[in-house]
Amino acid sequence: MDDALADVLRGLFIAELEEHVASMNRELLALERAPAADQAEPLQALFRTIHTVKGAARAASVPSIEHASHKLEDLLTGMRSGRLAASPHLFELWFATTDALADIGERLASGRSLEDAPLHALMPRLALAAGSEEVAPAVADTEERAPATTSVPPLRVAAEKVDELLARSGELLVAIRRLDASGLHDAGQSGTSDARAIATAALALDEVIRRLRMIPFREGTAHLDRAARDVGASTSKDIALVIVGGDLEVDRAVLDALRDPLLHLVRNAVDHGLEAPWERVSAGKPARGTVTVTATLCGADVLVTVTDDGRGIDPDMIRAQLRRRGLPVPEDERDLVRSIFSPGFSTAAMITDVSGRGVGLDVVRKAAEELRGSIDVTAGQGTTFSVRVPLTLSTLRVLEVGVAGNTYVFPASAVRILLRVGAEDIRSVRGVATIALDGRPVPLVPLAGLLGLPSSSPLARGKVPVVVLSHGSEVALVVDELVSEREVMVKGLGPRLRGSKVVSGATLLPSGRVGLILDVPEVVARARRGSGTVGSIVAGQDAAPKRRVLLCDDSITTRSLEKSILEGAGYTVIVGVDGADAWRLLQENPGIDVVVSDVEMPRMNGFQLTETIRESPRFRHLPVILVTGLATPADRARGLAVGANAYLVKSDFDQQQLLDTIEQVT
Repeated sequence: MDDALADVLRGLFIAELEEHVASMNRELLALERAPAADQAEPLQALFRTIHTVKGAARAASVPSIEHASHKLEDLLTGMRSGRLAASPHLFELWFATTDALADIGERLASGRSLEDAPLHALMPRLALAAGSEEVAPAVADTEERAPATTSVPPLRVAAEKVDELLARSGELLVAIRRLDASGLHDAGQSGTSDARAIATAALALDEVIRRLRMIPFREGTAHLDRAARDVGASTSKDIALVIVGGDLEVDRAVLDALRDPLLHLVRNAVDHGLEAPWERVSAGKPARGTVTVTATLCGADVLVTVTDDGRGIDPDMIRAQLRRRGLPVPEDERDLVRSIFSPGFSTAAMITDVSGRGVGLDVVRKAAEELRGSIDVTAGQGTTFSVRVPLTLSTLRVLEVGVAGNTYVFPASAVRILLRVGAEDIRSVRGVATIALDGRPVPLVPLAGLLGLPSSSPLARGKVPVVVLSHGSEVALVVDELVSEREVMVKGLGPRLRGSKVVSGATLLPSGRVGLILDVPEVVARARRGSGTVGSIVAGQDAAPKRRVLLCDDSITTRSLEKSILEGAGYTVIVGVDGADAWRLLQENPGIDVVVSDVEMPRMNGFQLTETIRESPRFRHLPVILVTGLATPADRARGLAVGANAYLVKSDFDQQQLLDTIEQVT
């Protein structure tokens, strides 16, 4: 077989195997639960799946899976003929083999060796359980009796290609909005009509591409049924898992990110939430416990709840755990229950591969926050965990605010309310400036101060806009301006800024400027740590003179993003597109305090720019920071030789490192 064709077939097989393993788990669970008289249909379904896997493995030259599939067919034939009983031991072997098949797929996808794969160790057990009965004729008869289908086979497209299409579509929409804002569409009746047609087509295209990313919620929860079954078996509990809202379509990236958090919640519900069968019967409950996973559309978000009908959470156990760890015990019972999301918190008597609930809940909380979402818990007759995340990660409804001449955005779902506040509305509670909201004191903090920006005394102008954010607790942030609420395309920060804690993403605004998406959990945490006094907020602080940075990079994306970061930190930024342009700007703009330059640029690179600066009597003492992807010792040595004050490698630093370096050299 041609090597290129073999690679294509192997890739198709890996993708196909993942779907077949999910089907096998689903069909095995149905078979295990079915009475003996109703096992014919799930047996038939398993036959079809295994036979398909065997043929695909043969075509893709994966003999280990081909041979294992053949033995599984032997097992199925024995079960259909009554020679093999559907015993717990046999099902454990089936499930273990299914996991081993999934492991082979993961190894093939990552290029790892198959020599030590668990499937090889299972083959003797499969052969012993199946005996020597051959099944090829039976399978052939089954296939001949299967009704013909006229459905069109699915077209497999890599997720990365869909993401790229969506990004390009988003850029097109932004460009159209910029044209609208500039008034260029008003160039006559014909031109205005063409512009409307282009905008309509672009919106329709964007909607179609978005739908390509959406998959039913049930596809992201297929692994939960098996997980509940395995934990129930290991803890001697009878479990029913119910999925509600399986048809709701959610962004594939969101479901992928929720996979492990939901697994934690379901496993914990079975292990911690549900009682043993005898306890349930004694309490007047059915012996079988139920865990329900529900997906509900809430505006632009999806609310996923995991509910069990178990014993609920014991507040006294939480108090005892908090006291043992020397932590404060909240008086409000709702806040007390939320303490279970603290890192390392657990009320389990012993940590096992199933227990250790605190570790899992901390992971769930972090995962929800990384998705720009939140998690909550309600305890009573049973326990309900509620995870609220965006329906899609590609777009976001945001509130734009102006602070110190810059534009920042908050996810609109985190905005509790917008207010206008004057000095007379501020009260001191235990020395902290607060405003009253629904009869409760909420800390009041200038957003400029949290971001390290210079701020004046905004309250001297009268009432000022305030944004109240909610994330577990509430904080009120003073801003200079409320700009607008809009839907935006979310962009990643890239390697240079990915480590930033206060910024979670970026977006290109219709004005052409980059808006930084602020991380709500980090902003709320900083606000609660840095709450000021009434006097400091009302009086404000004098704005320090802004230092001037000459930023030089030939990438427009990098320039725009770094410019926003530097301006957000209080610097005045002058931008050059390459070394030659930067040298011209340096001579035309007196008072430059530091140069931040890329290295690989046309006309004059960063090394050459630094040499030119050092040879100039006027600029020889000007600090220069080189920011580059060139990471070899020879490159670093050259940066030192030409006189750079700092040499930062793009893959090794975050936003704060750049800002700290500027502080050190100026």
